[in-house]
Amino acid sequence: MADLSLKALSKTHSPVRSRSGDWLLRALERVAVALAVAGMLLLSEAWPPDALRLAGFTVLALVAGLMVRAHLLTLHDDRATRQRSDRLIWATTLLAMLGVQVAHLSLNRQTPMAVEYFFVAPVVAQAMLVAAITRPGLAIVAMSVTVVTLGLSGALANEVLLAAWLSGAVGAHVVNPLKQRSDLLRALGLQTTAQGAIALAMALIAGGGLLGLQAALWSMAAALIATAIFWLGTVLIEKAFGITTDWTLLELGNPDHPLLRELVVRAPGTYAHSVVVGNLAEAAAREIGANPLLVRTMAYYHDIGKTVRPNYFIENQRGENAHDELSPSLSAQVIVSHVRDGVDLAKKAHLPQPIIDAIQEHHGTSLVTYFFHRAVMQGSTTACEEGEQRFRYDGPKPQTKETAVLHLADMVEAASRTLKADEDTRELVDRLIENSRADGQLSESPLTFRDLERIADSFVRTLQAIRHDRVAYPTSMPTSAIVTPHGQ
Repeated sequence: MADLSLKALSKTHSPVRSRSGDWLLRALERVAVALAVAGMLLLSEAWPPDALRLAGFTVLALVAGLMVRAHLLTLHDDRATRQRSDRLIWATTLLAMLGVQVAHLSLNRQTPMAVEYFFVAPVVAQAMLVAAITRPGLAIVAMSVTVVTLGLSGALANEVLLAAWLSGAVGAHVVNPLKQRSDLLRALGLQTTAQGAIALAMALIAGGGLLGLQAALWSMAAALIATAIFWLGTVLIEKAFGITTDWTLLELGNPDHPLLRELVVRAPGTYAHSVVVGNLAEAAAREIGANPLLVRTMAYYHDIGKTVRPNYFIENQRGENAHDELSPSLSAQVIVSHVRDGVDLAKKAHLPQPIIDAIQEHHGTSLVTYFFHRAVMQGSTTACEEGEQRFRYDGPKPQTKETAVLHLADMVEAASRTLKADEDTRELVDRLIENSRADGQLSESPLTFRDLERIADSFVRTLQAIRHDRVAYPTSMPTSAIVTPHGQ
């Protein structure tokens, strides 16, 4: 019961809509992909191809598509993510098959068999691409589809295809993780060595002496080409499929990014708040299996809208409070507007969609409590649902684990600044998380009650580390206590 999703307990239900049109489009798309795969397998044969062979290859491609879809259902709850991954797999599969088939067409009877090991580069590049953008397991599934279908076409010898599969499996793992340029050099060295060893072993098994050395050299050259294709392809694939890789997140986390530079200059208090929220959220995301790098990057940008009117936010104020001259409802609207301003700035800067989603969702539809109670005290509104609505954020509520963690970390960090030395950090964190859950802010996220326990534990540990006690330094020090250089 502890792992029951909060989303499942939500009292609001989205209306059931007919998706027959979407289903038909997806079915037609899958048939078109299957026909493309079948055509690719028959590329090296005389055209027009035999109708029965074309039909057989199409059926096998459809079966492979269903297998991939079934596998994706076990990995992703989100339908949009499944569709992106499915299209990524088939796009890279078609490109890898095209590369191998074009290379196969360039062969002639006098070409040594060892040269075929050079033509595994597209398959290895596919494995590296899918692994870097998604995960190694999914890359091996994608590569398996490519290798099995190519085996049916007879484009490469079976031992070469087996070497391609083994080399791709290595490539899928050596590219994870790639956080800096030295990681790419490490991956290239490991991939080249492993691919050469695999080709040498396969050639020796086939009974070739000198052939084994030639196969190893051609395969090592293929590793270099595959790495180059992977490095270029990652940028193109990321843009084409709307996928945000760790490399992009690392670039966005650089304080030299124009939006972050503007935040530092115009709203230094907000920037300091965002850094601490990033620390809280990253640690909590790691505890529940969410993406810690994504959450940290989200935290850096979640309040960039405050650069438009920085003096209206308490962390940036020095002296007079700009809200003293405003009505509570107008103050609430100014506070709420930083979300819309942030989305506008993020879109103009072409930030990835997950970052834009984080800006929109990090407050959900929560209440601007301070100004709402101030309005109630002044008699300008009533403590009812209609009165509250004018003091709530526009939403939507957090939809993913990452945005839900960001929502909680943002709230906890702000409240922790008012925490007195003798107050219980655990009590504060538990109360804030429970208030957010009771208000329905987590009802559309996939967080479970067990996740919330782990998040609370993580928040407490991080806050206690940040707010640790220090020894009080004396205001003055006697001359005799000053230590001169070298103890003299």
